[in-house]
Amino acid sequence: MKVFVRFLILVAVLGIIGIIIVGMSLNALVKTGVETLGPKVLGVPVTLKEVDVSLLSGGKDMRVSLNELIIENPAGYKTDYAFSLSNIRVLVDRNSVLTNTVVIDEIMLDRPVITFEGSLRGGNLGNIQDNLKRSTSSEPYYKFEKYVHIKKVIMRNAKINLSLFKEGILVKNLTVPNFQLRDIGKASGGTRFPKAFAAIFDSIYEAVIKAVMKPSKRIPKSFDQSEKTAKENREKS
Repeated sequence: MKVFVRFLILVAVLGIIGIIIVGMSLNALVKTGVETLGPKVLGVPVTLKEVDVSLLSGGKDMRVSLNELIIENPAGYKTDYAFSLSNIRVLVDRNSVLTNTVVIDEIMLDRPVITFEGSLRGGNLGNIQDNLKRSTSSEPYYKFEKYVHIKKVIMRNAKINLSLFKEGILVKNLTVPNFQLRDIGKASGGTRFPKAFAAIFDSIYEAVIKAVMKPSKRIPKSFDQSEKTAKENREKS
């Protein structure tokens, strides 16, 4: 009996070690995927400091944490980055991972810092949006066969640093109202990952434009169309 108990303990320990090793491998795969696919889709450098894939969490969801994700600016802009996200929490339905359509129950963007740098000729976020539009219309670089259905995206406690007309930061910590998106890709039975990301980006861009224009009259009228464009692009995704 004692031998059998010891055997069960050994199997359990080896199983836990195996899960940890698989988790570490998944961490590296996700980090590499984000830093490889991100620049191809966004057209700007993307860095991710750390990934934590938890296979031991309870319930049906696999938890993924992306820590310190930086989306840099297109060439020619002076501010340090377009987006700084200290933590992104993703809940993935583990039963869907091996199917054709991955189901993501929730993406939580908490306390992102967004830089809006612009002039009469355009802005950093608008340039990234244009890159997204080009890459998702032709999909030349990625051969990712899976589809995704994102049930809920939450952005909360977001802040904007505003820089206009090469005058430096005119406004810091401008607040963005919390918002939620629901059922990205549901109507079509799933959408490509880059197109789902484009829908999320468009919604964030739309929220940023609203937040920037409401308290400040220093935005030129040429930016008025950006809000409408962002909304139209999101509805097409």
